[in-house]
Amino acid sequence: MRATHQEEVPARGREVSQTVIRAAGLCKSYGKTRALENVSFEVLRGEVFGYLGPNGAGKTTTINIFCGLLQRDSGDATLCGADVARDPVFVKQQIGVVPEESNLYPELSCRRNLEFLGELYGMPRAARRRRADELLQTFGLAEKGAAPFRTLSRGMKRRLTVAAALMHSPEVLLLDEPTAGLDVPSARALRSLIKTFNKDGTTVFLSTHNLAEAESLCDRVLILDKGRLVAIGTAAEVRQRVQAAKVISVVFSGNVTEHSLRSGCPAVLSASCAEGRWRLEVNDIHSALAQLVSLAEKEFVEVVEIATAIGTLEDAFVTLLAKNPPGGQPC
Repeated sequence: MRATHQEEVPARGREVSQTVIRAAGLCKSYGKTRALENVSFEVLRGEVFGYLGPNGAGKTTTINIFCGLLQRDSGDATLCGADVARDPVFVKQQIGVVPEESNLYPELSCRRNLEFLGELYGMPRAARRRRADELLQTFGLAEKGAAPFRTLSRGMKRRLTVAAALMHSPEVLLLDEPTAGLDVPSARALRSLIKTFNKDGTTVFLSTHNLAEAESLCDRVLILDKGRLVAIGTAAEVRQRVQAAKVISVVFSGNVTEHSLRSGCPAVLSASCAEGRWRLEVNDIHSALAQLVSLAEKEFVEVVEIATAIGTLEDAFVTLLAKNPPGGQPC
C-alpha cells in the first residue's frame, strides 16, 4: 500500500520496474456491443501512461473497471497487485479518479469538498485540513477556499476535481479527459499540475483523445479503437511502427484549390490548408515535388516555400485507425 501523505514519496526517474496497473485479456460487452475485446497492457510505477482513442473506443469503460464502477466480463484487471473486483476497498485506497465531468458537491465550499473526501478516506481532522490548504495553494485556489463549488469557472472546477482526487495522496491518478472543454490557459495550467504531481511520484493513467496533449505528457501511449488495442509504446515508437505517410508543407504565391492539387498532382493522397500553408500527404516525395512545380506553372503561381514535414502522433493515430478494420490485428 502506498505511503500516506505525510511520508516521503519516491521521486520520478528512480529505476522502478514494478507494474502498478495490469490488464490481461480484458473484455467487456454491453449487449451485442463489444466495448473491450481482449485488451492487455501494463503501466509501470511513475509513468504517465496515455490511453488514446476516438469517442466510443472503450477508454471510459476501462477506467470504470479499474475504479470498481464496472465488472469486467472476462480477463484480469489488477492495480497495485490487487484484483480490482476481489479487493475493491484496497484498490480504492490506491487511486484518485478524475471523471470526465466534475463530481464534487456544488453547494459545498472548495475547502469543505476536499475535507469531506479526506473524511471518507479516514484522514485525521488536522491532517485533512493541512492537506486541503496545501492543495488549494498548489492549484491556485487559495482565495476560493470558502467559495461554493458551483460558483467556480469551468477551469477552476477541473483543477479542484484533480485536487480532490489527490487528497489522500493516491498511488495512481486516473484521469478521464481532464482538459476537455477548457480554454488554452486553463488546459495548460492543468497539464503543468499533472506533470508536477507525476514528478512527485504519482503514476498517471491519462485517457484522452487530445493527441498533442498525450505527446507532450506521456511516457508511453496505447491506442484503442472499437475496444481493441491497436498500438502501444512511446510516441516515437508508435510513429515508427506506421508506414509513415510522407508529408510535404508548401506555400504558393497565389490561390491554388484542393481540386487542382488532386487533379494535377496524382502523388497527393490528402490535402489540407491552414493560413495559406498546404499540408500534403503524398505517396512519393520526388514525384510530388515535380508535380507541384508543374502545377504551379500551370496555375501561374510560384512555390514560395516547400519542405518535408515530420509526421506527428496524430498522423500515426489516423493511419492506424484506418488500418484497423473489425477483426484486424494490432500493429
